[in-house]
Amino acid sequence: MFARLFDIRNIVGALLGIFGVLLTIAGFAPAVLGPHSPSNAHNKVDLYVGTSANWWVGLVLIAVSAIFIGWALLRPVPVDEIPSETPTDTPD
Repeated sequence: MFARLFDIRNIVGALLGIFGVLLTIAGFAPAVLGPHSPSNAHNKVDLYVGTSANWWVGLVLIAVSAIFIGWALLRPVPVDEIPSETPTDTPD
């Protein structure tokens, strides 16, 4: 029952989806993260200024997450059936 739940594709898809949603929200609402000063534009380390990288990376992560989850749904892991513990021949 839990074999499909703990398939690595589901876990990776869920984590990428969570991070994708968080980055997409951060890209649409950058003021939530704090004010950004345009005086930091000359600083090469501050990559946020003038870009919408959070938004684009978030959307890409959501798309990759959908691919992973779709892959897990379309090609599920075959589960081996465990035979029941009922003995077939009884000793006399």
